Amino acid sequence: MAKSQFHPTFEVRFIGAGITPEQVPIRAVSDALSAIQDIAAGRDPFESRSVPVGKGISLSKVSSGSARYACVSRSPDEAKQNLRRAGELLASAFDADSDDDGLIAALNPIQHLSEIAKSIECNIEVSLLGQKKSRPLFSIDSSAFQRLSDKLMLEGETTVIGRVVRAGGATQMRCMMRVDGRRRGLYCSVDNQDLIRRLGQHLYEPIVATGTATWIHR
Repeated sequence: MAKSQFHPTFEVRFIGAGITPEQVPIRAVSDALSAIQDIAAGRDPFESRSVPVGKGISLSKVSSGSARYACVSRSPDEAKQNLRRAGELLASAFDADSDDDGLIAALNPIQHLSEIAKSIECNIEVSLLGQKKSRPLFSIDSSAFQRLSDKLMLEGETTVIGRVVRAGGATQMRCMMRVDGRRRGLYCSVDNQDLIRRLGQHLYEPIVATGTATWIHR
């Protein structure tokens, strides 16, 4: 494997009984590293299709005999900051005045990592490299996202007024709305194709959307 011109930024470990690189499916490794890349880059999958090249990560090396993967970030300072925030979020130690956008961006990849941990019966651990005896920034097991969701999220019936920006979707029917006072777009699942077509006829017009919403309790 060619050596990177950058020093490894962090290490991803799959920890479990008898876990070795040969026992971890390639798809699980790829999906886990993609989710961790999203956390490191602060990417919100609803707002951005992919991680910018300048914020991407690359695999530096795999430690022989153990499922440990050293990764290098093209934007190491930002990656370290975002990974630390994810650790604080998982430990319920985040600042009450912190930016909700950062929390929202981390939720989806944390959910994916919990699903991967469940599928191969392991914990997924992320640690910074280049520091002596540094503790892991976070460790995710199969129930990590559920614990986080129970503490952080609320669900209930609500009504929202906003302007339709987009309607449709190749794999899931959704519409995107812009709501006054909210910087990010609001994404709504839509029940049927007929409603999608009707929403498409009212792009950039205000609508009233009623349904079950999930939001951060703060």
